[in-house]
Amino acid sequence: MESLRDGRVRTFLVAEAVSSIGTWATLIAIWGYAAYEFDATPADVSLFGVALTLPAVVLGPVVGTVIDRFGPRATLAAAKVAGVGASLALLAADDFRTLALLSGVHGAVGAFTNPALQSMPPRIVRAEELARTNALVSLTDEFAIVMGPVVGAVAIGTVGFQGAFVVDALTYLVGLVALPIVRIRPIERVDTDPPVRFRDALAGLDLVRRTPTLRRTVVAMSLVHLLYGAALLAEPLYVRDVLERSPSVFAALQTVFGICLVCSGLAVARANDRLATFGWVAFGAGASGVTAVVYLATTSIVIAFVGVSLWGFCTALLSGPSRTLLQRHSPERVHGRVLSTDFVAASTAQLIGIGLAGVLIEALGVPVAMTLLGAGVAGVAAVLDRAQRHDSAMAPVASAP
Repeated sequence: MESLRDGRVRTFLVAEAVSSIGTWATLIAIWGYAAYEFDATPADVSLFGVALTLPAVVLGPVVGTVIDRFGPRATLAAAKVAGVGASLALLAADDFRTLALLSGVHGAVGAFTNPALQSMPPRIVRAEELARTNALVSLTDEFAIVMGPVVGAVAIGTVGFQGAFVVDALTYLVGLVALPIVRIRPIERVDTDPPVRFRDALAGLDLVRRTPTLRRTVVAMSLVHLLYGAALLAEPLYVRDVLERSPSVFAALQTVFGICLVCSGLAVARANDRLATFGWVAFGAGASGVTAVVYLATTSIVIAFVGVSLWGFCTALLSGPSRTLLQRHSPERVHGRVLSTDFVAASTAQLIGIGLAGVLIEALGVPVAMTLLGAGVAGVAAVLDRAQRHDSAMAPVASAP
């Protein structure tokens, strides 16, 4: 097993950060291309959110089986090759329909990329460094949230929308080239382990359903992603209609969120195992609900900036620790299926959040709608935490020899 101090692991993580930045830059370029080249309406642009998310919901069980059968590195490599092709194919998109279909291909690439990458840490670093490595893997996405739009804007401004698609293809290649440099430990199997078959695609879901810690972790993360989905619709409407501010204020709020997310992610990585508990995940989920209300239920721009800052800090408590829990409470031979189950649940919750927010905002307005959703997330997170504490208290204590 390698150490985080090993240069190869650090290089691999940096390459993944570059690849994630390219992915976010492409999303910006796709949305901009649709809006400026094809005069897409807001409803048209929202289709891209569905196109990027729906493949994860549909393909999730198959993705996990592929990872467990062929290994996370091989799956990640194949996904990155497909990503290069999907990015270059965008150069040929000469109408809105083609652009939307190719966005769906990018969504399918992401459906394989994310669970495969999340399955690698237990097999590339020592057990005592797992929580820190998971936090750093999460940090690659968090850093991309900040830098991706910047890189996308620079690429569009200098080489145009199509040039931005080439930039994304190059970032996929960076990640692909870095993959072979890390050693990955094979799964320790026993003779009684059956071979991985595609008919076992739902094994991860079944294990999550039967294992309380796994089930509660997946539910907690799904709650947070439901809130993210709602915020995708609520935030621009909130800035326009409640704060009555310009799009530049919306951009500033997103920037503050991303910066706080990255700073908090660095702190989580330094904390290592201390935050890799369900209690912290439940706290992060509940705090996300509360801080989302602070952010989106006020008419004060000062409180809004405070709220979005706190939301960014709380969000970083979730990704790394939750993945560590999922990995430690499931056998390595089903890590791909368990992590893809979490990814499917989160993507489904995000889609539900978009639709639910649309209904509630239409009926009640942004502040009331987000107060109900945020309070609901915080309340369910508290119930999950209480159930976990109850199970821990009832667990039998090993007697002294």
